[in-house]
Amino acid sequence: MSRGLKLYYDFMSQPSRALYIFLSINKVPFERCPVALRKLEHKTADYKTNVNRYGKVPCIVEQEFRLAESIAIYQYLCREYRVSSNWYPEDTVCQARIDEYLSWQHLNIRADVSLYFFHVWLKPLLGEEVDAAKTDRLHERLNNALNFFEKTFLCNGQQPFLAGNSISIADLSAACEIEQAKIAGFDPCTGRPHLDKWMTAVRERTNPYYDEAHKYVYRLAPEHIATPVVLDDD
Repeated sequence: MSRGLKLYYDFMSQPSRALYIFLSINKVPFERCPVALRKLEHKTADYKTNVNRYGKVPCIVEQEFRLAESIAIYQYLCREYRVSSNWYPEDTVCQARIDEYLSWQHLNIRADVSLYFFHVWLKPLLGEEVDAAKTDRLHERLNNALNFFEKTFLCNGQQPFLAGNSISIADLSAACEIEQAKIAGFDPCTGRPHLDKWMTAVRERTNPYYDEAHKYVYRLAPEHIATPVVLDDD
């Protein structure tokens, strides 16, 4: 019987995309509740009262239960629903590796991609001037983070996924974060063959939902970076 799970999301949000893909690929019944960030729908009093007190996406609601923060949501869903065991295995060492990456990601890959994206892509849309020196600093910082990611977490291609031989919530979360840089004209795979191979593998194992969730990323990214894909309009 359906538990009335609702997902509040916006495809411009990296963790929203990841959770949408996760629920879809695992065939967890859920109601799609899109939230238009561009219209500040996540900042309304109604949204904060009835959905997410932090005024953010993503968020899940199950009857009277509300849960924010994507990592907490992943872990809850893996405990409460029948999802494939590879996403968050019962093995505590494997879980620890996944948790290690997801803890590291917040102040590294997520922060570095977001800072670059906001400065290079969003500021001009808001009519704000983009500082060239700051762009260079953020570009270097993002390059360093991606180089570290490829070398350390992907072991320079010696293992296919972040926690070993199987895709996990760490891979899905990381890939959706990294994809965001493409909108700002930054190709994360340039000069990183192991990262490129890994991102292709994550996409292939989660399609067609990966492409569905990233349709706006592909449309907004420059033509030489965007992943070619044919998608129906909404």
